[in-house]
Amino acid sequence: MKKIFFAFAILLSNGLFAQSKGRVIIKGTMDGDLKGHNKIQLFTRTDKDSTEIKNGQYTFSFPFEGPTMKMVYPEYTQKMGRMYRPFGILISEPGIYYITSNVEDMYKTSVVKGSKSAELYRKFESDQDESLSKITSNVIKLYGNEWYRIDEKSPLYSSYQKSRDSLNKIYLEPLIENLIKKNSNQYVSAFVLNGAGKQINSIETMEHLFALLSPKMQQSVSGKSYNDYIQGLKNSKIGNSVANFILPAPDGKDVDFKNFTGKYVLIDFWASWCAPCRQSFPHMREVYQKYKGDTFEIYSISIDEDKSSWLKAVEEEKNPWPQSLDTKNISKSSFAVTAVPTTYLIDPSGKIIMKEIGFDTSGNSEIEKKIKEISKSKPSGDKKMIPAIKMY
Repeated sequence: MKKIFFAFAILLSNGLFAQSKGRVIIKGTMDGDLKGHNKIQLFTRTDKDSTEIKNGQYTFSFPFEGPTMKMVYPEYTQKMGRMYRPFGILISEPGIYYITSNVEDMYKTSVVKGSKSAELYRKFESDQDESLSKITSNVIKLYGNEWYRIDEKSPLYSSYQKSRDSLNKIYLEPLIENLIKKNSNQYVSAFVLNGAGKQINSIETMEHLFALLSPKMQQSVSGKSYNDYIQGLKNSKIGNSVANFILPAPDGKDVDFKNFTGKYVLIDFWASWCAPCRQSFPHMREVYQKYKGDTFEIYSISIDEDKSSWLKAVEEEKNPWPQSLDTKNISKSSFAVTAVPTTYLIDPSGKIIMKEIGFDTSGNSEIEKKIKEISKSKPSGDKKMIPAIKMY
């Protein structure tokens, strides 16, 4: 059976101001018997804090550095083997956030108070769950209980995509539009648009919803990110030419994309924290060893926000092809990347000819077949594979 490492959804930090003052205080109340498992975590993809629940109460305090989503994870859920559905608090401004929950199901029972955006987001989550349930119910009626197995190779894929788009227009798009119209100047609107809004398949609708945001929210990091994503969708269509860009290499020197002209280039978007990305590298190194030369190159671009984490991963992987850190949001504005790993195959004239989300290590992906077809380099006798880093 072929082995595929699926893409990680990109969890983006959403910010509003370059610099901010004040602190965030989270005051939580946890109902239920913790059975001695009293710790609770507050985390994002790049940082983690923990504290103890005492007499059903807990507190977190930290400087406000810009809007973000903080996830909450009770030790009880882990120790009791309960399924964990991530519950997050939308931190949109400094102040006190009040959370009341029951330990048996934190996602369903939690109530958030103290910030309008946080309260609105909690309501949106509930409404979105209801909408997605209706969408799934309709998809099951149309395609059966194993609808989730329909992929791009399935003869039903085109029909399935059209059905999903139609159902999104009925159940999801009005929900997002209603939120933005009523709260155009609240951070939650930009945040939701930059998340759930990416499920919309019409660029015209996306631009319409973006235009409903207040000018202030359009200029927030979430607003700018969504606008970049729209531009990226336009720019990354198959057949389009890639606009030149320059990004830094690990040694600080510039990597100028125009220098790849004349070669087929596999652009690999990845991140140090993405286990499937790093699981894909051993096979990618094999591909590079076989086909590198005057006609083929790999170029990895990391979406890491933390430069030191990127440099550490680059040193650990020791990939022999050019590397860069995406300091200019090229992944969004030029390629509309929403998950990693994502790869694009670019032809010698700079045109996009293929895209793949996830990485197929079987050697049977359409991109790898194309690389084999166009490469004039002879396979190397050295087929040694560097061991994969285990997923964590």
